[in-house]
Amino acid sequence: MGCIYSRKMIEEDAVYDMAPIRHLPVIFVNGVPGAGNQTVAQTISSITGYVMIRPGELVRAEAEKDTARGRLIADKLQAQEDIQEQLIVDLIKEAMLSQQDAKGYILVGFPKNPRMSNIFNSQVKWPEKIVALEVDNEVAATRLQNKLSELGRPESEINAAREIVREAAHKVKNVHKRFGGHVITLDSSGNPKALASTLKEILSDTIEQSSKRPESAESRPPTAASAPAMSYQAPTVPVTVDSDMEVEQ
Repeated sequence: MGCIYSRKMIEEDAVYDMAPIRHLPVIFVNGVPGAGNQTVAQTISSITGYVMIRPGELVRAEAEKDTARGRLIADKLQAQEDIQEQLIVDLIKEAMLSQQDAKGYILVGFPKNPRMSNIFNSQVKWPEKIVALEVDNEVAATRLQNKLSELGRPESEINAAREIVREAAHKVKNVHKRFGGHVITLDSSGNPKALASTLKEILSDTIEQSSKRPESAESRPPTAASAPAMSYQAPTVPVTVDSDMEVEQ
């Protein structure tokens, strides 16, 4: 049975003050499924001490809750329907605010498209770095097929891996174009675990800058103002929580 989850409910209940964590650095690890998102994010976390946030895990955990939002997400997942981008960003904001003692945050496989990045940038902050993973689509599709097979996913989903990667590649390229000089391109065609030394070098400036950041809110540099969850007025394009979310390779 479906549930009612209105815009009014979100506006009244989901208001976030992001000021307490806005001074903390944020890194996006962004690539197609099978590019090594999860492995690279874990490596960055080991180097920086930043907290990893996996949107797919947040969505699945929320679906287990007996709340209006939880039931909505559960229904969407059950029906294999799209989940609004704003809901995903809200879950990320809550995860960040629940870990205010973090040194920084790594968002795995995020954002999925430019509009999702617009919502995050306006309501939270711009990321310090976007680690863009480049990999041959065939390599990524093979990795994804292997992972889906290990998880016991349906044959139809395994066979759709190439199409999933192809569609994701177009969206990922559009995201990377938006961030310009913030993007660091990394070839993950080989073993992503072997990239530790490269990552340490390219992230050294971010690590150094974050160690110099003022701790008090009064001394932090000005950033975009905190916004209510539904203050973003552009038409919402839904996002499917598919293998790109669930298998953050």
